[in-house]
Amino acid sequence: MHLIGTGSRALDALLLGGVRRGLLYSVFGASGSGKTQLCMQLALNAARGMHDDARVLIVDAKGDFRPERMLEMDRMGMHGESYYAGRDEDEGRDGCDASGEGCRYGLGDGSMSFMDRVYVQRAYDVDGVLDSLRYVDRMYERHTVPLVIVEDSPSLFRLEYGSKSAEGHFRLMRLMHDLALRAVLRNTAVVVTNGIASAAADGMYGGESSGSRGERQIMDRSVSMFSHFRIRLERYERREGNSVDGMVARVFKATLLQPLAKNNTALFGIEGKGIVDVI
Repeated sequence: MHLIGTGSRALDALLLGGVRRGLLYSVFGASGSGKTQLCMQLALNAARGMHDDARVLIVDAKGDFRPERMLEMDRMGMHGESYYAGRDEDEGRDGCDASGEGCRYGLGDGSMSFMDRVYVQRAYDVDGVLDSLRYVDRMYERHTVPLVIVEDSPSLFRLEYGSKSAEGHFRLMRLMHDLALRAVLRNTAVVVTNGIASAAADGMYGGESSGSRGERQIMDRSVSMFSHFRIRLERYERREGNSVDGMVARVFKATLLQPLAKNNTALFGIEGKGIVDVI
């Protein structure tokens, strides 16, 4: 089974080798906790090792995806190791998507770069997020899709329906169910990112608290019940000289909440070249 590395050996070890195709990952944390940077690194590492007919799809419900950041990460880390564990040998070629519903970012040199394999679907509301599943299904008809990332979609459900709405939770559960089903049946790694809310604000459908301050991911139970892995990200204070290259660290902590593990935390850094280990 193919694994997509995060760029950090410590974080890969926490995830039992990396992000595994066929599973759904819920990654949540406060703003600035590294969720989007991690997703960009995963998309980059997956796209680096794929055949030309394979695609990575990002459903951006947050508006934070920046293709120039991925290009910067690739340029600064291009001499590092490849983090994609394997390729499908039976993949064929099938041109580019001409539907116009997704955006792709290439280098414009006439050859297929890794960014030609990354498609972004912008979602502005709940219906847009749900419609993205149909776009995923059309991609499956023509391409191998090893990675699907859905950024911050539960926030849209909470915004439109409120955290206590049964209809909002039902529609979110339907989305998570359909994503988990595609992960398993299509051998796709699915990563869903989410923000956090206080236990009181998230109401009766919230679920158990997942933080020391009584915080949990937004609409927690509706997301968690379909997740194979749940990971919380947060900033971690660190002094100068303790990170790679002796930089003042942007160091973060990942806590694995599901499945249960004895050693359930890992530290990682974010630098110009992306996700790295810290000393």
